[in-house]
Amino acid sequence: MSDALYLRYRPQTFEEIVGQHHVAETLRNALRQQRIGHAYLFTGPRGTGKTSTARILAKAVNCLAEDVNARPDNRCSICTAINQGRLMDLIEIDAASNTSVDDVRALIEKVAFAPSEARYKVYVIDEVHMLSTSAFNALLKTLEEPPAHVIFILATTEPHKIPATILSRCQRFDFHRISTRQISQHLAEIAQKEGLTITPEALGIIARSATGSMRDAISLLDQVAAYGHTDIDELLVQEVLGMVSGLAISEFVDALAGGDPAEVLARLHELIDKGIELSQFVSQLIDQLRTLLLLNVGKDPSLVDLPDSLLAQAQAQAKRFTASQLIHTIRALTEAAQALKTPFAGYLPVELALLDALHVGESLEQPKASAPASSPSPKVTAPSPGPATTPSAPARPPASSPPRQAPRYSRGASPPPESPPTASGELADVWKQLLRAIRRVDPKLQALLRSGEPLALQKDRFFIRFRYEFHRNQVKAGLDHLNQSLSQIVGRPMSVVILSPDDPIPESNPNPNPNPNPNPDPDPTPPPRLVDHPVVQRALDHWGGVLKEE
Repeated sequence: MSDALYLRYRPQTFEEIVGQHHVAETLRNALRQQRIGHAYLFTGPRGTGKTSTARILAKAVNCLAEDVNARPDNRCSICTAINQGRLMDLIEIDAASNTSVDDVRALIEKVAFAPSEARYKVYVIDEVHMLSTSAFNALLKTLEEPPAHVIFILATTEPHKIPATILSRCQRFDFHRISTRQISQHLAEIAQKEGLTITPEALGIIARSATGSMRDAISLLDQVAAYGHTDIDELLVQEVLGMVSGLAISEFVDALAGGDPAEVLARLHELIDKGIELSQFVSQLIDQLRTLLLLNVGKDPSLVDLPDSLLAQAQAQAKRFTASQLIHTIRALTEAAQALKTPFAGYLPVELALLDALHVGESLEQPKASAPASSPSPKVTAPSPGPATTPSAPARPPASSPPRQAPRYSRGASPPPESPPTASGELADVWKQLLRAIRRVDPKLQALLRSGEPLALQKDRFFIRFRYEFHRNQVKAGLDHLNQSLSQIVGRPMSVVILSPDDPIPESNPNPNPNPNPNPDPDPTPPPRLVDHPVVQRALDHWGGVLKEE
């Protein structure tokens, strides 16, 4: 069984490290000046060369070559043993499977022993952020004052999870994502050594799909090469990786720019019928829209990594959008990509995201929100601030009774707590706020919620109608989140009521009685009078006089 390409072409010297020149040059200078540290921390995204650099450093500090600049030479016995994985003085530990304090204590017990073959005993702890708090505490003292023959190299993708006490005792090196151009060049060299003929367009697709990870890029090339073709072009890469062609993505973006929802949905289902992977399509579409956003806002072609043949077309597409349109569309598609991870999502999250990007839902709600403002009714333009439903009411209600209908107020102001917001403008505003709040809590629930229609907002209930039973059942499962978010938005306890198409629309019926007493009893018992109290009556009988009640 042959080794995978990423193992065969793993860098063996500092010169072979791709995209991390700042790290390689610093470590080389430290070797020349004999300023080797006792603890290093390598951080950065996956597949950028952290553990490979750790192995190269372990070879360099133990290499037997007399010329410091030639270390590691990969010819001496130490370098050969490390390359073959049989040097006992290089200990590689996976912290993800050795997280306990007992594992670290076992490591510390062996630190005091001198190296068996090499000059230094090197410990490489990968994914070190997975260690428990007690394990970090046990490692701290040894990491601070290790024996002179020990070097620690910690590697992690999440440095923020490492305690500050550990960080302060290490020399930190940050590994960057590798550029698409550097990945393409390195893949071309590997393809030439493997006897593969690959087009620049195919190299660009693989490099962009790797998102800055050289290991992922080499693995993708290995996957394409395993297909059995020595001549690799753009179409073969797209077929093997399950990707949509660049032309199809470009045509879909043109449809989005046209703003026709029917055309956008037709193109989407045309691609689905061809058997595309929906999550892969969404990822490619987001990447294309990100490129257009950088060209639209940055105005600098160097911000994007595109060949000249595609750059002019992308610049023309970027001019057809506004920055706000691109940002809104990318956010909607990102939420859809998260919702697609659920097994029952289907195509709905993507369809809703695209319609949301085209403002289809807002165009339906906007006339309702603006109807009171555009109405020529004298009830709106009358100078009296009284309720529009009772023109004969006095200009100002008594101080002891709350208003029966919420007055108009500026956007962002809170309505009186006693008066439920019943205006259609308030309904639309609360609906939009609810969608934004649910998006932060549960993107899948928000995608389902968008298929509903808000009907009425009463004193303690919010009515939403759903056409399909599937959507109603799924939304009912998240009622707790809806009720909590809605109560925070409105400022009082609220509950969401789910309606079907056959359920009647509830009518808001404010209590016309100006008495603020919420007691529903139609014949309340009057409070007892002071003069009827027995003690007061005995006092009046004994002393005489008249009790005056105010």
